[in-house]
Amino acid sequence: MISRLKLIIKSSRRTLGAILKGNYFQYGLQPNKISEWNEETTLSLPIFDSPLKVGKLQNLRIAIANLNGRILFPGKIFSFWYELGNPTLAKGYTEGRVIRNGLVGSEIAGGLCQLSGIIYYLSLELGLEVLERFPHSRDLYTENTRFTPLGTDASVVYPTKDLRIQNSFPFPLLFEFDLTDTVLRFRIRSEKPLKRAKLYFQQTNHNGHSNVQVFRETNENPILCSSDDYLL
Repeated sequence: MISRLKLIIKSSRRTLGAILKGNYFQYGLQPNKISEWNEETTLSLPIFDSPLKVGKLQNLRIAIANLNGRILFPGKIFSFWYELGNPTLAKGYTEGRVIRNGLVGSEIAGGLCQLSGIIYYLSLELGLEVLERFPHSRDLYTENTRFTPLGTDASVVYPTKDLRIQNSFPFPLLFEFDLTDTVLRFRIRSEKPLKRAKLYFQQTNHNGHSNVQVFRETNENPILCSSDDYLL
């Protein structure tokens, strides 16, 4: 486990970097004070049974409570860790499954990557600007157990690996989440229609790794969203 001093140093460096880039003061979801949302776009992902599922569900519930029903205004940036802060035992987080350096283990707040992943996945389809995102180091799933296509995952590790997405639309977006024992649902409400594009995947295996390229469909040429290597 990382020491408290190292954690403070790493967190401070990340904050300073965001300030120097001019992004930090753009962070933040805001309370919902808008009465009407005419449009909505929803993505649902299954939650499969696993040895650490109970802990994962608890972690997801705590995190969702900090994000649900809040607004990302035009030009503002959603930062996963800015909203949640350090996920500690004191906040109610418990052990869940994680992947670190290609190995499966357990950690406090494990399982939150499914929440970051669903936000990233829908953001890709809608064409929001992704400022920061990290893939997992390893592909652990088969096509029958995969809850999101390979290449649409978003690994989050406090404070060094964040998910940061900017609202590039000229109108605000409302974030809503639903969670059951078997389904995680992410809904974005807006005042105007959002065009949801198809994602295309190109996968190549070589020397024990899988390279996955993700493309977003446009009216012209597809846009390359990411190119990631996963240990098989």
